[in-house]
Amino acid sequence: MARTKAFDTTIVLHRAMKTFGSRGYEGTTLPDLLQELGIARQSLYDTYGTKRDLFILAVKHYMDHKTADLLSLLEQSGEVLPLIEQIFQKMISVLTDNELAQECFIIASAIEYAPHDTELHQYLQDNNAQIEAGFYRLLERAVEQGELGSEVNLTAMAQYLVHERTALIFTTKLGADQAKLNTITEIALSVLYAKRQH
Repeated sequence: MARTKAFDTTIVLHRAMKTFGSRGYEGTTLPDLLQELGIARQSLYDTYGTKRDLFILAVKHYMDHKTADLLSLLEQSGEVLPLIEQIFQKMISVLTDNELAQECFIIASAIEYAPHDTELHQYLQDNNAQIEAGFYRLLERAVEQGELGSEVNLTAMAQYLVHERTALIFTTKLGADQAKLNTITEIALSVLYAKRQH
């Protein structure tokens, strides 16, 4: 009979996200992982492969779930501009939660490591394109509903919103508190609100 794993692979992935998020890919050693994950070296190799394999898996696990949540939120009906503000506020609530922020920081670690890994680089590009497309559809709806003027460059605005969400992660990692994140977001979204239809 095959041996049953003595650990929950989902819990281990969450621990991996937190470990890589707080230490970065290069800064995370194998002993760090084994200690934080609470599994044996052979179990790590048998279940996840190399440190790099576990990192890629943890990044995809985190980002796939977050992207699905975001795209679901983008499909909500109603006024668009308050919905975009809600999306940013939800991001801030994650980043100001000590536990959730450590997992979220794996995105920063992924961006830092991406230039050294073709698969990860392509994954991040595809993920960005998916989120940009979601914002584009939402902004398109804003124009249709008369919330934004028709002169707005929707492609550029979608790219800008994706950039600002990502920038919040790095700003938080550098020590920004909730008040600073709220101020930055308010100014960032003022670019969007300036394009409102009058």
